[in-house]
Amino acid sequence: MQELLQRDLGSSLLSLAIILGLIGIGFVFLRIVAILIKRILETVFKKS
Repeated sequence: MQELLQRDLGSSLLSLAIILGLIGIGFVFLRIVAILIKRILETVFKKS
């Protein structure tokens, strides 16, 4: 394990950065979807 970390630290950091970036993009996407659902529900309930 130690040998793998020392030899491939740059690759590990790159993978970690990519994973964190994807998680961040996922949260942004979920936030946008939640706002859209909220607006749709508000318009539906205002009409009725």
